[in-house]
Amino acid sequence: MISPKENMLKLYKHEMPEYLPQFGIGIQAISPINGIRERPLNNRAGKDWFGVNWLWLEGDPAPVPDSHPLLEDICDWETAVHFPDLDSWNWADAPKIDRLDKFDRENNLFYFVNHNGPFERMHALLGFENSLMALLTEPEEVGRFLSAMVEYKCRLIEKIAKYYRPDILAFHDDYGTQRAMFFSPGLWRELFKERLRKIIDCAHENGLIFEFHCCGFIEDIIPDMCEIGVDALQIMPINDIPKMKKITAGKVVYDVYIDMQKYEVLDSVGKLTEDILRQGIREEIMKMAEGGCYLPNIMIFNDKWLPIIHDEINACRKILYQNK
Repeated sequence: MISPKENMLKLYKHEMPEYLPQFGIGIQAISPINGIRERPLNNRAGKDWFGVNWLWLEGDPAPVPDSHPLLEDICDWETAVHFPDLDSWNWADAPKIDRLDKFDRENNLFYFVNHNGPFERMHALLGFENSLMALLTEPEEVGRFLSAMVEYKCRLIEKIAKYYRPDILAFHDDYGTQRAMFFSPGLWRELFKERLRKIIDCAHENGLIFEFHCCGFIEDIIPDMCEIGVDALQIMPINDIPKMKKITAGKVVYDVYIDMQKYEVLDSVGKLTEDILRQGIREEIMKMAEGGCYLPNIMIFNDKWLPIIHDEINACRKILYQNK
């Protein structure tokens, strides 16, 4: 039997894994919140390296930009937005600050999380409502801003590849709500698609596997993601994963969180039982895993359920891919 790391690499190469992989086994993730400053120090309240002020309250999973954006009008971005000077950053010490020496590269793929893609950075600087309006009222200026952001992101990726040396770049840019995208698929294709392709090409040129994290319902643009070279998608199960897998035909890996929204609601009203959880996890995994290109992921909502979730994943592992 091959190692979990080797099995994970087969998955990310779009090959059939020898057995069902699982995020966290054969792969280790890092969100470098101290070595670089896409978010504030320690992922808490404070300013990032663009000067955006972030708020955080005890118990929050992550900080959020405050309600006083640095940029009031997208047309002023060239004078109001100050890009970080990446060449003057202390890259030699950044991996040490993020305790890279604690990572087990021998037995794990190294998965590097990079937050705040072009749209997320845009609304962190401009505010969410103003960003959505700017997409419609100032598309040319938005395009110029996004192009500058792409150039910055590509320079950052080059630094990450050189100093952190990850196997996988997990690039974050959320596009949707529970029911639809924040903007039309047509607008995304006009303003974001080819710019994202440049970022993906840069990652590939630097030897990185490119995973795109995108919250929300984004089914309409998943085929486009394959077209521009995305290797893996980290998306929510509100998207019809089996349907998308048939469309994309082995060209992209689906890194999908277990449907924690459903289980958390049931748990909060006291209606989640072990039998319901076991049946739900089993059905979910068996349905999504068919044909490969699937990576189950867990976002814990209540630690007491974790052993049951792992037990069901292990049970599915004994069945899946045995006669591939």
